[in-house]
Formats: sequence, structure tokens, C-alpha cells
Amino acid sequence: MAPSAHFSVSKQIDARFNRRRTFRLAMAAVYLIGTLLYLAWRVTIFNPDSILISAAFYTAEWIGFILGLTIIFSAWRYNHREPGQAPPGLNVDVLIPTYKEPLHIIRRTVAAARDISYPHQTWLLDDANRVEIELLARDLGVRYLSRGFNENAKAGNLNHGLSHCRADFVAVFDADHIAQPHALDVLLGLMQDENVAMVQTPQDYYNTDAFQYLSPRRKAGLWHDQSYFYNLAQPCRDSWNASSCVGTGVLYRRSALDAIGGIPVDTVTEDFHTSLKLHKQGWHTRYLNEPIAFGIAAADLAEYYKTRHRWAHGNLATLRHERIFSCTGLSIKQRLSYLSLGLIYLEGWQQLLLFIIPLCALVLGWAPFQISFFNVVIVLCFPIIGYLLLQEFGCGFSRFWTNEVFAMARWPVHLVSAAALLGRKLPWRSSAKNIQGKVNWRLMAPQLTVFALGALALSYAAWRLNDDFVVGPLAHGLLALLTPRQVQRDTFFEILPAGYSVELVAIAGFWSLFNMVRAGAFVAKALKNAKQSSAFFRFELPLPVSLGSTPALASQTVSISEDWVRLAASAFPEAAEDKLQLTLHLPDGPLVCDIAILRKEKGYLEGLFLWESEAERDRLAATLYSIGWQRELQHHHAYFLTPSDLILRLVGKHPDGVEVKRSWTAGLLPKYNNSLFAMPILISQSTGSLISPQFVEIMSFVPLSIGAIHAIGLPDKQTNLAKLIPLQELPIASLPHSGLNGRSFWRYKAEFIQ
Repeated sequence: MAPSAHFSVSKQIDARFNRRRTFRLAMAAVYLIGTLLYLAWRVTIFNPDSILISAAFYTAEWIGFILGLTIIFSAWRYNHREPGQAPPGLNVDVLIPTYKEPLHIIRRTVAAARDISYPHQTWLLDDANRVEIELLARDLGVRYLSRGFNENAKAGNLNHGLSHCRADFVAVFDADHIAQPHALDVLLGLMQDENVAMVQTPQDYYNTDAFQYLSPRRKAGLWHDQSYFYNLAQPCRDSWNASSCVGTGVLYRRSALDAIGGIPVDTVTEDFHTSLKLHKQGWHTRYLNEPIAFGIAAADLAEYYKTRHRWAHGNLATLRHERIFSCTGLSIKQRLSYLSLGLIYLEGWQQLLLFIIPLCALVLGWAPFQISFFNVVIVLCFPIIGYLLLQEFGCGFSRFWTNEVFAMARWPVHLVSAAALLGRKLPWRSSAKNIQGKVNWRLMAPQLTVFALGALALSYAAWRLNDDFVVGPLAHGLLALLTPRQVQRDTFFEILPAGYSVELVAIAGFWSLFNMVRAGAFVAKALKNAKQSSAFFRFELPLPVSLGSTPALASQTVSISEDWVRLAASAFPEAAEDKLQLTLHLPDGPLVCDIAILRKEKGYLEGLFLWESEAERDRLAATLYSIGWQRELQHHHAYFLTPSDLILRLVGKHPDGVEVKRSWTAGLLPKYNNSLFAMPILISQSTGSLISPQFVEIMSFVPLSIGAIHAIGLPDKQTNLAKLIPLQELPIASLPHSGLNGRSFWRYKAEFIQ
């Protein structure tokens, strides 16, 4: 029996998108007309005394307008797709290219690929020729293939695999991307049209503490710097048959790959290059905005820069190699879609200009435009208004401060990637999947330079000022607004005299200080991520736990990985030799294991698992990497409140699609053989005690009868079982009916019985 109701991620975004479509189109029109009028007016206030800086600032504003156009174009029409039913009897190969990734990561990926429910053959393509990988393939029962050389990196490895396999359809998963059991079912269901060459799904990740994520503990905690691309831009590009390949979680039609000569080897983004060549030959592509595999995101700054540099350089090199402006075979919308993916890298040059301009003003006294009270208000306010309009158009997948911090992170990579337009080659460097746990100050040098130069310029400007300055037009205008006296109209339009002044320092100083704060926020985030040193990602999950030899539920996990656990309980039994036996109540049944105690503190205990067999470890891993049910526990969307959402909240209305963040605790259903049961509870802000609300939401790994009374056990409450009545089955956001452990889950609204 499977859950009866689904409200998938793509359905949620589609509903949110279409509900505001008219309003969003109006915002786009306001942005386009308003920005063009603003840019036309800006020409009239060029500063003739510093024409170079004026031109630089005007160029930065035009780049901002172009980037705004790419947002509007790439989010014009959302194309929601429902996964079709996979026809039986298709011939499918699953390819997993690998190169020096850690063995335990490859093991999880290969085992999951092997266990995909649709019949297929799994190939492990080893480009490092490691004996241990060959033994792993033999142990897991999959095909192993290596080559005596690794020319052309991942593209060459895939082409070598294609030369040995003969299936009509080929799926590719990166060595760290753990496929869910339903992966091929949903991909093959969209391949029934023979003109479809490729079905792509979004990249998603389970290590939500990676550098590219905002914070899993905050609202929109699943947001990362690619959320807009995967959740909005790709589905909208799909409406124009222009979605691009991202190299993993993808299914190809073999005949289409053969028609373009296999995977392209000319650039370091073979995935992006593949989709462009397919579109040029008239093939169709499909994009399903539902994750079917979960991988490892760039955990620290070094890996973040490595992947972003490869993507930026490779995408620009592909557009140059395929002559995006003059090539044949693409429609106008397809050409513009691909061009927009190249234009986004102008952001780096815009950022550089916005760093330099206030420094020149502080040190040299060069004003980037004719400064008057009126001009300053318009120039400072218009970009903010424009950004709010674009945030509304982007359905909340961008946010001012978050975007500013990540723009500070990306700009050096975007600058150096421009070398691709000159034909410079970039050697392939695979991403390291192990966490380094160290600070790389060299990589933060550009941002530290921005901070240092800003501080020096501000110090110099403060030193250069003296007490003999004359009150200028900005001060006159401000006083006019704050005092009731009659004011001359010219006060607001009086131009600041050329040269150094306290008012110019105030404006440029605020601007430079803003850049410094952004740089500081970036460095703080990089340092925070550098503190992570655990080999396995630690999931924050409420799994019920029995301690010692007693079967009663006494604790629950707070955080857990394959090798480590943190428990919460009011008391822990005495353990001999710092060793404790516990029973983890997993969705597929209890798992008895031992842990070596690392530390105890009030209410918490941490320990390392002492696994007696790989099979025990695999059972826990199957629960941990079944990401679908975990996303139900989290604040699982990746978008922010838009300006209109905030207005609705201010007037007391609940914004569309905005969840209430919940805390969850774990419990047991004794009559269902100790199947896992999780329920939300409220935490008292005044005392921190647990308060059971009358109505709750529950998640169960067994179906519950609506209207029936169910007894549940909660941690530290074994003598008094709580009772509740499921009132209504709620929709779940995950497509899969079961996880890696073979268990399905259901979500209900329920009522407590006192």
C-alpha cells in the first residue's frame, strides 16, 4: 500500500508560480520600463570631472539590467511535468563514472544504483584503475570497466563505457549521487516520444551543511546558490525545449548520443555541451523537477571554487566552441536560453567595478555622477526597488542579502573564467568528496583584499577631512526635510562642487562599508564551514532509541551518521568500559548495536558505532540516505518570502506556500512491531518543556486507520502511553513510494486524547 496523496516539489512551485502569474508579469513590465527610463535619465547626470568613473558606474548598472533580463527570461513560464508510467521491457544501462572518490562513497552509490527497481544493468566505470574498486564491483554484483588511460576525463570515461554497453537507454549518476529506487521509473516514463533524447532531473544533496547552502536550521533552509537554476530556470527553459544537461540524474536515448558522436570531449562541461549539441540537431529534451538522487555538495570553499570555476569556464567555452550567435539548428528561444547562461558570468565584472568605484571616491575624490540630494535618492533607491521586483518575479528563489554574500563569493571565479572566451583550455580536476576541515586563506584573498582596501580608504578619507568644510547640498536637503521652514526648490537639485568633500566621503564610505560587511560575512561563512571535519554527514533525525537491555523507549537521536550518534534523554544507564548497547528503531525494524561512549553531558550522550558487520552498517545507511522522508521532517522548501508575501503577513494573512516550521520528536507504535513513528510537538518558549498540542501532524512508516485510536510510546513516558486519532491523510512532497530500505511513509493530521 502506497501513500494516496502527493503534493510534490514541482507541484508546489507550479501552484505558487501560476497563482501569481498576472502580478509577476506586471512586476516584469514595471521593471523593464522603469529601468530603461532610469538608464536614460542617468546619462544626464554623468560627472564631467570624473568621466572614467562615471562610465564605469554606468556600465555596472547596465550589467545589472542585463542580469535582470536573464532572470525575467529564464522564469517566464514554468513547465510542470508529471512523471509518466515506465513501459515494461526496456533495455537500460546505468553508468557510474568514478575517479579517486573514497571507497565508502562509491559503495553507497553503486549499491543504490544496483537496487533501482526497474530492471537494468549497472556499470562501474573506474578511471583510476583501482583494485579495490574492482573488488567492490564484484562484491556488489555489478559490471566493472576500466581503461589503461584517462584521456578526456569524465567524458572520455563515459564514451569508453558507451563503447562496451549496448542498451537503448543510458542513465548516468555521479559517483557520489545515491539514486532512489524509483529513479528509472520516472525517467523512462518521459521517454516514450522517440524524438526525446534526454530527460534531466535536478541535482540535490544530502549534506545540507555544505558551503553552498544557507542553513538547514533556518527558514528556506534547503536553499542553495543553485536553487533558482534547478527549481525555476530549468523548468522554464524546458517550456522552450532548452533545458540543459547537468551530468548526473540524467537518462539518454542511446541513438541520440550516437547521432552527435557520443559525449563531447572539447570542454570541461561535457554535460552542458551534450545538451547543446542535441538541441542543435533537433532533438527534444525533458526536465522533471523532482530529485531522483542525492549527492555530496561542495563541502568547503576549495571545492566550491573548483566546481564553480569548471562550470563557468566550461559553459563559456561551449558557447564559444559551438558559435552560439551564428550556429544553425537552434530556435530563437533556445539560442537566448543558452546565451543567458553565459551572460550570468558578467556578474563578476559588475562586482569588480562596484568595489573600485567607492575606493576612487574615497581616495581621489572622484564622484561617479553629479551629486545632488535628488540624484542620490534616485540612484540609491532605484536598485533596491528593482531588486525587490526581480525577487517577486523569481518566486522568492533569490533574496537581497543572501545573493549579495554569494555574489561576493563568486566574483573571482567569474572573472578568471572569462579566459574561456579567448580559447584557453582548463584541465579537468575532479571534485574531492572528503571534507578537508581546514581554512584556506589563499582562496579568500580577493575578499580579504576588498575588506582591507575598504578599511584603508575609509581611514584615509577620515584623516583627510578637516573641520573647515562647508555644508553642501545633501545636508541642506536633509535639513529641509527635517525642519518645517520654507525651502527653496533648488535645494534638492543643487549639485555638489567637484573635488573632495565630507558628503562625498559619507556616500562612498557607506558604499565601501557595505562591501566590507559583505566580505566579512563571506569570510565568516567560509570559516564556519572549515570547522567541519567529520567523514560522514551527520543527519539531524529523531530516531527512537532503547538503551541497554530494556526494550522500553528511553531516548531519541538528535544527530546521527554512519559512524557516530548523539542521543538525548533525561538519564542514561551506567555503562561498563565506556560502552553502551542500544536499539535503533529503524523503519524496517529494530537494529541492536553497541557504541563507544565519547562524552556525556546533561541530557546528551555522544558515541561511535562499533559495527560487527557491514550488513548492520548498511541497514542504518539505507535509512539515512532515503532522503524523501527526511525532507518531510525539515522545513523542506528552498524559497524565501517575496515582498508580496511579507505584505500579506503584515496584514495577518498566511502567504501562499509558506510552511510553519515544526519540531519533531520520535515515538513507537507498539502494536505495529515497533515501526518508527515521528510526531511534531511544540516547545514552550518560557520553560523549554514539551507541550503536546491537541492537534498534531504525524508521520508513520505503516498506514494508520482514520478515526481509530492508536497508542504510542514517547521517550521517558513508557508508563503512560499517549493516545491519538488520525483524522486525515496529508499529502507528502516526495515522489518515491519507498526508500532505500523498502519502506513507505504516510503523513496524517491527528488529535491527541487526554
